Parts: sequence; structure tokens; C-alpha cells
Amino acid sequence: EGLVALGSEALVFFGAGNYSMTILDISFASLGKLAVLSSLAVGACAWDLRTRRIPDALTVPAAIAGMALSLAEGGWSGAGWSLAGLIAGGGLFLTLVIWWEVGAGDMKMMAAAGTLLGPAGIIRGILVGVILGGFWALAWMAASSTSAAARSPAAYTRVSDSIGTRRAGSG
Repeated sequence: EGLVALGSEALVFFGAGNYSMTILDISFASLGKLAVLSSLAVGACAWDLRTRRIPDALTVPAAIAGMALSLAEGGWSGAGWSLAGLIAGGGLFLTLVIWWEVGAGDMKMMAAAGTLLGPAGIIRGILVGVILGGFWALAWMAASSTSAAARSPAAYTRVSDSIGTRRAGSG
């Protein structure tokens, strides 16, 4: 009935009639940014979980790609937008690096993400990351306390006391 076509300017749905409707106005540069950002996020997560580090081999190419794609998409103003995102993302996380709350790899990852999202987008990205990180931390704590309770009777007592239950025979 319909045909979806990806052009250089928009994803367009051609219906049965003589009309076209834009579903998603997105350029190839924007699709490239999405691909780089997704690769950066998945790669950083995998590396960080495995080694507790985010390497420059991941962040530097992502930042260069973000600058190049922004330049291709918006000319010099796009490159300026990308640079502002790099400064915003890296600058916000620089404070956390100074306070020893995160590592420098996290700061470089957010700077690279800033080249792809721009200054306003990186703020939204950080907020989403904080929310997702909070859920991840809660899930990790729940899994850790459950496995600790299974291994240790003392841990079981602490966990059961904290939820208001006691083992039979305990005071």
C-alpha cells in the first residue's frame, strides 16, 4: 500500500494517493551522528563494565566524527555548535573529575557525546544518563543484597531485619 523512501533530506512515506508526508525530517549527517552516538554509548558501557575504563581509542574518534558530521551538516556554524557541545559536556564532567566522582574517561566520553548532541542536547543527555544510572544502581544493589543474603546468614539477618521480618527463634 505504501512505500517508505530514505532521501538525503527526509524519511518520506508515500501513500496510496498523490501526496507525500514527512515522517521524520532527518539528514544523512544526523543518521551518522545517531550511529556514532549509539556506538559510543554501547562501546563505553561495555568497556567500562569490563575494565572500569573508557579508552581514548573510543572517545577521540567519536569526537572527531561528531565535529566532522556537524561541519558537513551545518557548515562552520554546525562546527561551532559541536565545539560548544564538547565544551559543555566535558566542562560539566570536569567538575566531577576534580571531585573524584568520575574518571577522566567519563569526562572525555561526555565531551565526545557533546560534539554529537550540542550544548542543549548534552544537558538532556546527562539528565537521561543520571536517571538510567539511578535505575541501574538500584537494580545492582537489589541483586547484590539478594546474592549476599543467600551466601551469608549474618547478611540474611541484616536484610530480613531491614524489611521487618525475623527468622524463627531469634529474639
